[in-house]
Parts: sequence; structure tokens; C-alpha cells
Amino acid sequence: MNYEILEINGNDYPIRFGFNALREYSKITGATMQDLNKLANGETTFNDAFALIYCGMKDGARKAKKEFRYSIADITDLFDGNLESMEEAFEILGRAMEESSGEKKPKAKIAKKKSKKS
Repeated sequence: MNYEILEINGNDYPIRFGFNALREYSKITGATMQDLNKLANGETTFNDAFALIYCGMKDGARKAKKEFRYSIADITDLFDGNLESMEEAFEILGRAMEESSGEKKPKAKIAKKKSKKS
């Protein structure tokens, strides 16, 4: 998995929720594997949510080979007045979790047109 781009206030930030980001999140918060499962269900505190986004952005920068000089407070400040960007960050997390679990959403079937016989 590569990284995705998260736009916040007109600026683009690489973000990635791979195992390294989850490892870093666990290191910062003390989260266990069972706690990580709660993330998939949206059972998280506000502090944990921003710690997770921070870890995703830090890992995204690493994968993009860009410098990352932000604290969790800096990242949190970026989202002031940008609820849509926070929602997008969690949509990216959801896609990453689907990808790592191997779950795929079923594709819509396209109805085939019947050919007319003359």
C-alpha cells in the first residue's frame, strides 16, 4: 500500500494507515491489538482519533520521502474548522483497513443488454 493525499486548508499531506502507522499509534497510546479492533467500529476517544491521524500523516510523509516536523497538537490545529478533512482522513483509514483485511465491497453488477434477433 502506498499513501494517499489528504487535503487540509488547501494543502496536500501524504497519509498512510499501514502497519507502521498502527505500530506507532500503539506505541504512543499504549493501545493493544484489541483496542485497534475498536477503531474499526468507531469506538475511540477524541485524543486517540487525532493520535491516529498524526501517525497516519507521519507514516505518509515517510513513504513520500517528505520531512515531517509536526506534533500531535500541530496536526490537531490543522483540522480546526475543517471537519470535512477529518472525515476524509477516517475514510482513508477505512479503505486501508478493508485493504489489509482482504475484504472487498461487492461490485455492482451491470445488466447486459439483450441483443435483438431479427
